[in-house]
Amino acid sequence: MVVGLPTFLRLRGRSLSFRGAYPRGVLAARTLTLAAVVAASTALALAGCSRAGETAPTSPEPPVTSGATPAAEPSATPAATPEATAPSAATGASALDVARVTDDQGRSSTVVTLPLDTWEVRVDWPQDPRGTDLGEYIEAHPGVAMVTNAGIFSEDGSPGGLLVSDGEELHPLNLADGWGNFHLKPNAVFAVLDDGTAQVVESSTYSGDGVLFATQSGPALLLDGQVHPQFREGSENVAIRNGVGVSPDGRTVYIVMSRTFVNLWDFAEVFRELGCEDALYLDGQISQLWVEGRPEPSPYLGPYSGVVAAFPR
Repeated sequence: MVVGLPTFLRLRGRSLSFRGAYPRGVLAARTLTLAAVVAASTALALAGCSRAGETAPTSPEPPVTSGATPAAEPSATPAATPEATAPSAATGASALDVARVTDDQGRSSTVVTLPLDTWEVRVDWPQDPRGTDLGEYIEAHPGVAMVTNAGIFSEDGSPGGLLVSDGEELHPLNLADGWGNFHLKPNAVFAVLDDGTAQVVESSTYSGDGVLFATQSGPALLLDGQVHPQFREGSENVAIRNGVGVSPDGRTVYIVMSRTFVNLWDFAEVFRELGCEDALYLDGQISQLWVEGRPEPSPYLGPYSGVVAAFPR
């Protein structure tokens, strides 16, 4: 889907506004930067960003890779390299466990490992009619150590499916058929439970019992250790992507953000190499992952609907 600037901005649901007052030269520079971001995103034809109800691509998109081979690609155990982060300012806790993993084809991802005994993992949806800006969320939650967008959402800015925050269902489960990544079934729900564990479950099997936080998205990357049946090795449909996985015992959550363009098969393999049996695709192309000690997220890729955030216990 190739869209022009007005259509792209409408699809993003974004009202163009700048926080604070800027001198004319700075505003012009920001406007030029926005135009460049929009042009680049338009050229990629929103490869990984299919909202609920949005038409899925009818043919593979041209590969946009960083040294990746478009043919069937062997899966190799990624090599992990720690990434520096600052200690939590809120409690003096140790730094986040953030690592960069790279496979033998040069594809890399950032992995945030969150043991639930030391990190509170939340799903929040501020329900701002302008959408959720990650920078504004960080400013409003000074103890936050990590935040990423929580899943595919509708054109009106509401979640594409289920969203639960602090035990309250803010948006219902969506089991409807449709177009786009969200409806590439099986899709799934990521949930944090009141027993100190988390899970990723196929949407039709979801139960709200004991759920504190949840977000629904699609497609499921892994269920019971199996890659989604419609993913293809060597697919040229590549994008920047983010997702969430859970350890088999449910006590560790993994947030992954690709650093290079990747297809869904290879993105699922990252979670399998981490030891996950269940993992969920959140979104792509517009996704961002912020961890404390790093620059504020770009406002040009948002706004979003819900967010997944981590706070030290």
